[in-house]
Amino acid sequence: MEEEAHRTFEHLKTSVTNRMQTDPGLQAALDTIAALPQATISDFYLAAFEDVRQPDSDITRTYVSVLYARALQHLGRHVERDRSTFLATAQRLFEDSRATLAGTLGYLEALHPDFVGHLILEAEARRAENPFFQERLEHAAELFDRYGDGEPDWMGTKAQPPTVMGAENLGSSAALPAHMAMAMTLHA
Repeated sequence: MEEEAHRTFEHLKTSVTNRMQTDPGLQAALDTIAALPQATISDFYLAAFEDVRQPDSDITRTYVSVLYARALQHLGRHVERDRSTFLATAQRLFEDSRATLAGTLGYLEALHPDFVGHLILEAEARRAENPFFQERLEHAAELFDRYGDGEPDWMGTKAQPPTVMGAENLGSSAALPAHMAMAMTLHA
């Protein structure tokens, strides 16, 4: 089911990419979403993350993995029922995205400033405790890596804010899908 959800996500990514070229409001919304992972992560969260960090993990990978796993779970529920209806509804949302974007952005602005740091620390700590959760995050990261044609250019090497996800990198193979996953996670 995750593979089918991933294919649906790829289709949605193409739709968003095409829509961004004609809709400055969508571009502005993605810029706002992109600012979230670039917010300063407190030294407390960075140090705590370093304490629980798994050997092949880093802040950006954990951030993307947990968001993408959640987005796939959300898509999986809808795709399992009726993929074509879901895609048609999503296409309508992109074409009349103002209300949906306003709601998502309003929710995003209401998030606590430490949201990203807490999300990443919590996910990494649970990864260390729960082999099933570890497996889900790893599988999500593997699926996500396919956007970069097997080149995980979005990964860092230590505990630091995921700056590769910033607005200036929206054209990268990872940034737009990561921001879409965040929007889906908030909207779900």
